[in-house]
Amino acid sequence: MSKDSSVSIYNTIPGGKELLEWFGQVPSFHDAEILDLHLKREGASTLRIHAWNMTSKVRNGYFVLEKHAVVEFAIDGIVNLELDDFNHQNAIDGLTLSRVKYDENLEVYEVSLEPAYGMAGFIQAIELSVSHRPGKPK
Repeated sequence: MSKDSSVSIYNTIPGGKELLEWFGQVPSFHDAEILDLHLKREGASTLRIHAWNMTSKVRNGYFVLEKHAVVEFAIDGIVNLELDDFNHQNAIDGLTLSRVKYDENLEVYEVSLEPAYGMAGFIQAIELSVSHRPGKPK
């Protein structure tokens, strides 16, 4: 997926523009940690992730991380999901948002979690929004 199409998807969902403003770019969610996932049969399910911008600066042998935030996706009208390998940490290699054809009459949002250590997979839903709280999780 191109960077332009990623920006475009964030611009279509409530809270997406504000998230882009906070990070100054489309967040990659590289090495981000899934804090929790609450699936609901009715109403919005939520996915909370601790994310940041990784800089090219190095301090004490580690990349300097900036713009920490707890990002929450509200996922409503789940039509399909596939999740694997939930564990005690659930660090992801990345997260991508896209629009996919669910059937001949319905296009849905897809949240894809790329595996690193722990949970990975995708969630497809009719509605999607995002919010964030600057800072590290408590």
